[in-house]
Amino acid sequence: MNTTVEDLLVLPGQGKNINDHIFITVGTEHTGGVFSAMKVTLAPHQLLAPHTHDTEDQAVYVISGEIEFEVGGEGGLRFTAPAGSFVRKPAGVEHCFWNATDTPSDYIELNAGERFQRFVEATANGAIRAAIGSDKKYGVTINYARVPGMLAKNRLTSVATMNMPWEGMAPPKFG
Repeated sequence: MNTTVEDLLVLPGQGKNINDHIFITVGTEHTGGVFSAMKVTLAPHQLLAPHTHDTEDQAVYVISGEIEFEVGGEGGLRFTAPAGSFVRKPAGVEHCFWNATDTPSDYIELNAGERFQRFVEATANGAIRAAIGSDKKYGVTINYARVPGMLAKNRLTSVATMNMPWEGMAPPKFG
């Protein structure tokens, strides 16, 4: 075996830093394109916008705090996942989640395949730029039309990866 400990062990804070809240700890380049693992922090009152992955299943493990999930689009299943929970998000099913609390929530996200990791990496150059054509490039379709309503309904103040605070202003109307 020509492997070193450094090839196998990822210590806290190590990995590929995408922005101030996403670390790719195990990338598809380490797993033959099979899966990636990311450690993510969801800020208080922050939404991860409704979206669908064409081909990639995902699983989330909530490390700390609690996260509200909606799986199945508007009118789909809605539930709270406390620390220690796993949540499966099947490919082809719209989902979103948010932190409705006043404290950050940390989670690990496991992604099957490499397309979602490529999308996340692209957000380092700007989330909006990465989102343009993301359905064709990465198989990720974002449902922008639902964002303002989700922010208002759930008293959220920002959208993850977009660095766009909504507090004190009316969310823009999409579509």
